[in-house]
Amino acid sequence: MMPPLPGPAPDPDTVVTRDSTALTVRPIAPGDADGLVELHARLSGDTIYRRYFGARPALAPSVVERFTQVPEEWRFALVAVREPADLVAVARYEGSPGATDAELAVVVDDALQHQGVGRALLLRLVDVAVVRGLDELVAEVLVENKAMLGLLHRLGIPFGSRTGDESTRVLTLDLRGLQLDAQRRARALGHVRRAEAMRAAAPGAG
Repeated sequence: MMPPLPGPAPDPDTVVTRDSTALTVRPIAPGDADGLVELHARLSGDTIYRRYFGARPALAPSVVERFTQVPEEWRFALVAVREPADLVAVARYEGSPGATDAELAVVVDDALQHQGVGRALLLRLVDVAVVRGLDELVAEVLVENKAMLGLLHRLGIPFGSRTGDESTRVLTLDLRGLQLDAQRRARALGHVRRAEAMRAAAPGAG
């Protein structure tokens, strides 16, 4: 368990897309449930298939709850939102207790794909994983999903690649030698601090 992070609340983390859309990046919160449902409803069938490897017309309430409530330290999710609460992208990792690796996933609103949003979120999620002590992030990607495969390659992080089943590739990002500069580390710690504050404030916490 990470010790509490002292200090004032960090400044908002802002991303500006290639078309000059300003987005705020922050940890996902229980209050994002409606926004997540609305984002999923806007996704094209192709985007849903690439994310979930199958059709998923709607997210079940239990899935929405799990995705938006992240009390465990071995899970983390970042969202990108247009103010005030228009959720347009989610990047998350899902690990297990005591493990030093976790599974990576990202989804971006079709209207904002190819605008740098996915890369910005993934790089921030990688930084969070580093400050939380993870060694590897693993992504299983459909072979036909050239955009995601290319995005993972362009992150500039050492990786291994192997065949999953007949339709997927498994890419393992090696975080062990990744050195974060002061700005990236501070930003990642800010996201962790926000997530810890939400966890501490949740009903039944402590």
